[in-house]
Amino acid sequence: MNKEPTYDYDKEADVLYISFSPGEKATTAVELNDNILLRFNRAEKRAIGLTLMDFSVLVQLTNLGPRSFPLSGLSELETEWQDTVIEIITKPRVNQILKVSVYTPSLAETVPIAQVEKLPTSLAA
Repeated sequence: MNKEPTYDYDKEADVLYISFSPGEKATTAVELNDNILLRFNRAEKRAIGLTLMDFSVLVQLTNLGPRSFPLSGLSELETEWQDTVIEIITKPRVNQILKVSVYTPSLAETVPIAQVEKLPTSLAA
């Protein structure tokens, strides 16, 4: 379980597959948004991997810094599922790849957002 994550980048499809537990199959997958899929073991509340679609867009810098993306898929989940997914994405392994924070457009509204934080040197270009 303390293995380094493995990265498999499909340049033609512009998809980065990250495996935190190579060879292990996830029991559940949740779309965090249109570009980020979290695969995990629900019983153990443990991330198995991430799939980052349109990877080059996710890591593209803007004039103001890294891009952030709303985790719109969370709003489609039941509260228990939301809590489980938030717990997983804010723990080590996932939080080393995704920096999760919140945007508050008003006092009554919060929108979870994320940005791709850490990449293998070979993919950072």
